[in-house]
Amino acid sequence: VATGLTDEYFGLPGHKEMNTNKQSFVRDFLESETLFITGVTGFLGKVLLYKLLSACPNLREKSVYVLVRGKKEFSAEKRFEKDVLEDSLLFRGLLNRDPSIRSKIVVVEGDIARSKLGMSPDDYNMVANTCTTIIHMAATTNFNENLRKSIELNVHGSRRILDLAKKMKNLRSVTHTSTCYVNATRFGSTEIREKVYPLSFDPYEMADRIMKMTEEEADQETPNIIGDNPNTYTFTKNMAEHLITEEKGDIPYCVVRPSIIGGAWKEPLPGWVDSFIGPAGLSLAAGLGALHAMPGFGSFIFDVIPVDLVANALLTAAYHTAVNPPGKRLPIYHIASGSTNPVTWNNLAYCVSENFSRHPSERTMSKVWVRFVHPQVYPVAHKVVHVAPASIADARRVATGKKPMFVKKAATLNQIANSLEYFTSHEWLFGQHNLSAMWQSLSPGDAELFNFDTSNRNINWEVYFAYFCQGLRSYLLKERTEDDEKFFMSKL
Repeated sequence: VATGLTDEYFGLPGHKEMNTNKQSFVRDFLESETLFITGVTGFLGKVLLYKLLSACPNLREKSVYVLVRGKKEFSAEKRFEKDVLEDSLLFRGLLNRDPSIRSKIVVVEGDIARSKLGMSPDDYNMVANTCTTIIHMAATTNFNENLRKSIELNVHGSRRILDLAKKMKNLRSVTHTSTCYVNATRFGSTEIREKVYPLSFDPYEMADRIMKMTEEEADQETPNIIGDNPNTYTFTKNMAEHLITEEKGDIPYCVVRPSIIGGAWKEPLPGWVDSFIGPAGLSLAAGLGALHAMPGFGSFIFDVIPVDLVANALLTAAYHTAVNPPGKRLPIYHIASGSTNPVTWNNLAYCVSENFSRHPSERTMSKVWVRFVHPQVYPVAHKVVHVAPASIADARRVATGKKPMFVKKAATLNQIANSLEYFTSHEWLFGQHNLSAMWQSLSPGDAELFNFDTSNRNINWEVYFAYFCQGLRSYLLKERTEDDEKFFMSKL
């Protein structure tokens, strides 16, 4: 269904030839806009919001509108205060330094799974009349999400953002967050370009068909529907890109596709992570001595990208789309490391094993080691190194009057390992021509403040993994002292 208008979008003029000082054009743009941002309660969303607030001190009051879904026990406002401002180490430090930051944020109650994004009529009109720039990050990233629910959130949710954009009176740009793995079936040595590739089906008919199913029917039909795609997440994110391509018209849209998002490289703190999603959960299980075998090929590329580089790329793309209106084209940016600064799954396994062996967690369960084994051999390895020890440990628990628990945990580990097998058993070459052109166009000030350089000039993986392991202990396991806490707060 792709129209062909998404081929590589080169020739971004930028300001490098105009500027040799430290002026940041991206910051000037962001401080002059009124932004509408979704997904701020997620891992990437928190980092982007932190960067926006910390790098742009001259943001006006009520210039950052954030869409937040309320919960049964919390309104959207209270959820944002609790999950983002209070519970997150990042924002406690930021607010201590500058309490006025809170006055710059407007929390809007809503839900991308509902009509008009779940906003009240007054709020919807307020956003449409007030906001000028959209950064859309909200999505379900659950690989095993029910297909019907994934369509509602990732496909129809993206359409609702597009509908809002069409109603905004002073729109400058819309930045849509996708994933490099929308083209997961194109693995191998052939470069995957920054474009929308044709689908083998009509996405509109497919979405209608799925939404007519019950969730139970959708679960049963999922393998037949998604075919060679690894999961419902990549399948529906791909459909969303096609929908945007077909319906955006002249709306100034761009798409940023990250690869596997990992902990922070430098900002807000080296190694910062607050989510078990992605490589964090896998690495932590290995670091605690719970995970010893993973299906896959250790020599294959682990295409990880630090979360702060993704946030910087999103903010920069919002600016570039505004100052270089793409017309009917859809600029797409791959923010990945595999083609510019490759690291392997074995590198990850070695660094995690070494780091947690030298600096063991208080919760370490057994000797720390992990190996990648051939997917065909993995089921046997899982029984030997996970199920058998878990069965013995549970037998001891039962003998002392305790409930068994380790076999169940081993089954959970197996489920996680199987969900990641596709990504540890294939390699991709993500082209970055558009991203490179955008990077080269930056002024020195922007390149320093909004750094998303993925090359080895910027990222040293050995140092990065050391920070990452420390982050797993400090931020996920919360194994930190009062001195650690004071140090972190002084850096935020």
